[in-house]
Amino acid sequence: MQTSKLFNTLVAAALLSGASITASHAADSAQKAPAADTVVAANAAAAVPDETITSSAKAALGADAQAASLPVNVATKQGVVVLSGDVPSAEAGDRVVQIVASVSGVKEIKNELKVKAAG
Repeated sequence: MQTSKLFNTLVAAALLSGASITASHAADSAQKAPAADTVVAANAAAAVPDETITSSAKAALGADAQAASLPVNVATKQGVVVLSGDVPSAEAGDRVVQIVASVSGVKEIKNELKVKAAG
């Protein structure tokens, strides 16, 4: 009987130790932020075809007075939008990312925009 109690105590301690390590690892993983050039969009609930995402992103950029004239390329693969091209300022690039992030179906944005002063 004494051996059985000791065994049960050891098993319980091992299980609790494993659970605490798993919880600690999950907390560490959740705190990692995406790379600075990657944005995770909050509106990616439903699967939307890549072509639809690309055309919607281009339309949204074209409808924005500040972004319409910017030479931004938009490509989408499995809901991940890649933005490339030259923008006149970091603020303009941020505006482009913000607009595209609001498009339905966007899961993530890879920002490959380069700041290049006009002239």
